[in-house]
Amino acid sequence: MQKSYRQLVRHSGNQLLFTAVELSILATRHALPLHLHVEGLRGTGKTTILRAARGILPEIVRVRGCLYNCDPHHPHCPEHRHLAMAALAHCGVETIPMPFLEISHSAKVATVVGSIDLDRLTQHQGPTAAILPGTLAQAHRGIVLVDEINRLVDTNPEIADVLLDVMGTKPGRLQIEEVGLARIELPISVTVWAASNPDEDPGPLDGIRRQLADRFDLCVGVKAPSEIKTLSQILTSSVTPDHAPPVNLPQEAIDTVARLYVERNIESVRAAEAILIAARMHCLYRGASTVATEDILAGATLALRHRVSPEALLDIINSLHNESCAHTATEQKTASASVEQIATTPVRLLSRLMDVFKTANPHSPGGPHIAESSSPHFGTYRHVNVPITGRIGEEHKDARSVAPPLGARRLADIPLPERVTSEEELPS
Repeated sequence: MQKSYRQLVRHSGNQLLFTAVELSILATRHALPLHLHVEGLRGTGKTTILRAARGILPEIVRVRGCLYNCDPHHPHCPEHRHLAMAALAHCGVETIPMPFLEISHSAKVATVVGSIDLDRLTQHQGPTAAILPGTLAQAHRGIVLVDEINRLVDTNPEIADVLLDVMGTKPGRLQIEEVGLARIELPISVTVWAASNPDEDPGPLDGIRRQLADRFDLCVGVKAPSEIKTLSQILTSSVTPDHAPPVNLPQEAIDTVARLYVERNIESVRAAEAILIAARMHCLYRGASTVATEDILAGATLALRHRVSPEALLDIINSLHNESCAHTATEQKTASASVEQIATTPVRLLSRLMDVFKTANPHSPGGPHIAESSSPHFGTYRHVNVPITGRIGEEHKDARSVAPPLGARRLADIPLPERVTSEEELPS
């Protein structure tokens, strides 16, 4: 799912691009194209930002059904530019989103500029020869995106020539030529956004086609995030709940991958995103519910093999392996301490109870302070002298404790009839 423009994370490496994009949109809204070229290494998010900006484009009003997006007050297409105002008003108007189209590397000149409309040419009733507008003509009053423009210029110089004409003046000029048809020349107002990676073949745009590089009004450089916190935010926003596997991805795991990316100076943010996806899949694969360090280790091993040197990859694997072992040892130590605490709790409780029973409490009911007259069965109890120790004060030195007259016997030594007393035998 494509990320929303307002949900994208802004940082010191891409803030200038956000500013340039919004300035270009504002200029396009006022019919003044402001062409933008973005340079940056792969995986820095330059194309993501440009495509996400489609969600904040304003609407435009055009002549109803016009493929060239004619302005009702200034029609320019072959079909409407010669109409009288009354006839033009009869066509009606409609509101549409500002056009946002792309030119791919596989595009042909005919699809970019325009070609014969075969549908109208092959109609059974009244076939007519007409031009089908191409990408640039349909993007009038809007934006055209060219990704990796340095490669496009190198492999398809004819399209580069077309862009030179469109971007040379404001408004630009577009010529549509087909065999058997009159040449059509259109004034066209298109804002061109382009992205390129100067580090890859065939090199920077100004080294391939300097004339085209000069056509861009703005040129912005984009860098990867350099702070762990920033990358953690980017990775967190890239986790889509609608398509995420049913496993828990803790923030600690995201921070581990972000730290790995920043400290190891990995080029592409896609590498960090790939590690997290592979880690979640590995967690699901082993039947666990929460992503652990061992899952990140498996994901990094698979996602970085073609992105870093073998020595760097081995160092990363060893580092994650040691971290995984340390984490496992900490968990085992914590679990052992918990088990030991649970096992010793009953023993400690029993020891405390024994200490309580060993301590004489002279103020408890039935204690040594009870006088003879206060005991209802005094005559049937033995008199036991209590030494004056512990908490027994001078006022109780002559007191005597009372205890059962007979010594304790084992249950096995008591005859069975004496063990059980019926309700009738109880004293009333």
